[in-house]
Amino acid sequence: MTPDASVASAPRLASLDLLRGIAILGILPMNILAFGLAMAAYQNPMALGPLEGGERIAWLATHLLFDQRFMTIFATLFGAGIAILAARPARPGDSPTRRHYRRMAWLLAFGMIHAYGVWFGDILACYAAVAMLIWPLRNLASAWLLAIAAALLAVPLVVNLGLDLLLRLIPEAQRGEALAAWSPTPEMIAEEESAYRSGWLAQMPHRALAALLMQTWVFFAWALWRAAGLMLVGIVLLRSGFLAAAWRPGTYAGLALLGLALGIAITHWGVRRNEAIEFAAIDAMTIGANFNYLGSLFGALGWASAAMLLAKAARPRWLLGALEAVGRTSLSNYLLQSILCTTLFYGHGFGWFGRLDRIELWAVVAAVWAVQIALTLGWLR
Repeated sequence: MTPDASVASAPRLASLDLLRGIAILGILPMNILAFGLAMAAYQNPMALGPLEGGERIAWLATHLLFDQRFMTIFATLFGAGIAILAARPARPGDSPTRRHYRRMAWLLAFGMIHAYGVWFGDILACYAAVAMLIWPLRNLASAWLLAIAAALLAVPLVVNLGLDLLLRLIPEAQRGEALAAWSPTPEMIAEEESAYRSGWLAQMPHRALAALLMQTWVFFAWALWRAAGLMLVGIVLLRSGFLAAAWRPGTYAGLALLGLALGIAITHWGVRRNEAIEFAAIDAMTIGANFNYLGSLFGALGWASAAMLLAKAARPRWLLGALEAVGRTSLSNYLLQSILCTTLFYGHGFGWFGRLDRIELWAVVAAVWAVQIALTLGWLR
């Protein structure tokens, strides 16, 4: 029986639920920066001022271990979901293709409501659109899928190189608007903080503009190619048995150590380079960003391999049960994170936006994780 056939015949794969739960929880340490601080702080650690002591340690740990790692896993799992749906027998009067596009249309609608009504950093709309685009490729041989994925994943690297050249060629007076998002003025930061500490309607201009930026420039320059490539990789990883925890424990252990080590090393190389130039806008936001882009791919492999090793060990059961529960309700938990965090940080809730430092934001992450797990276990029971 091929991996596709065995997946199609199984009601659920616990390993997929486990990895999906880890991915949902793992995206929060990065997303919390966009929930709680001015948007520039997500990419530029110096945007709000110098990093020292515990603040630097908190940023460095998040950057080396979490930044882009878990969104990478999340996109890969979307690809695995496409393979599972394609392998299942068609229902009378329906087809996998029709079901896929119907599901993605609903997900796109949820994503748009989420982006413009709750939080601009939505990823659902992006993944829904990309999943629609790559569906026709689902039956290609694995070698072809990996070759196409490699080409797609290389596009953002090339875009960054081109952007670096472009920004150096245009007159300095015309760079201001392009670089303002990287190094905003104190007045711009104060305006953003004031907007998000206001009521829901007063937040709308900032939220809508940020969501539009995510769905245009960020999508076409970065997210489209990365998500598409990772979804194709996800199809291959499911076919191979990797995501079903079917490989030997020693293989997963080796990949976990290698992936995490390479991911940290490559990203830290970029950190040293960016710190040496004091996160100078043009270089750090283009060429400097490529280091973490590459490092995150290896880091995601390391985390995913560690998760599969945990799945094979089947213990501790209490931890596996909690993570699998979150994974089984991944859409609800993704939206719940946004609802909880915007309630804490935005003006229609507690209005903490811009008031907590990076260490305090980690305390919020731990609290949100605890609430999510408790509510999910209670709901499923």
